[in-house]
Amino acid sequence: MGESVNLEKALEIIKKNMTSLIILALVVGSIAALITFFLIPPRYQAQTQILVSQSEEAENMNNQDIETSLQLIGTYSDIIQSPIVLESVINNLELDRSFSSLSDQVEVNNQEQSQVLSVTVTAESMAEAERIVNEIVGVFQEQVTGIMNVDNVSILSPPNLEADTEPVSPNPLINITVGTVFGLILGLVLAFSRAYFDKSVKNEEEVERHLDIPVVGSVSRIEE
Repeated sequence: MGESVNLEKALEIIKKNMTSLIILALVVGSIAALITFFLIPPRYQAQTQILVSQSEEAENMNNQDIETSLQLIGTYSDIIQSPIVLESVINNLELDRSFSSLSDQVEVNNQEQSQVLSVTVTAESMAEAERIVNEIVGVFQEQVTGIMNVDNVSILSPPNLEADTEPVSPNPLINITVGTVFGLILGLVLAFSRAYFDKSVKNEEEVERHLDIPVVGSVSRIEE
């Protein structure tokens, strides 16, 4: 019985504050939209893939060559993101950023048991992202020959500037949805807090409910 009464009271609070809840949700959602479209700079991604192989001729490769290449994947991933590669990229392209800043823009991934490394760069323009990822791959190919004394790296798929020109972030739909939901939750918190701390009795029904006694009369407010 207590649970049903509490649920009924909660629904009553929500119903009473429905207008303010909707307004607050729309306001916060609108603020999220304004921040998304006008304050957060768009970010673009360019990606290229590198093939690691132990032999230049695919028909001459055996299981041992493939296994050796797979073991080198982790090492090559570390080299790509190392200062020897990224600082060379900064100098070659005359980028106005530090090694750690550029490192945050670079992501290297590899599917399990795959000889392909995917290098992804995120930047404020698609052209810049493509320029940086191309330079990273070029510098890596030069450096890995001297570091590892091997020549087993080739570009599998260069980045295509026309492939995807849409920004990867921010995501307006997600940001506006999160903002709207946050505004709704904030409104609910305020509504229930106000109801919890408000101990005043506003009408005859609340007197009967709180005191459990019948109301035999009331005095109307006299407007001056």
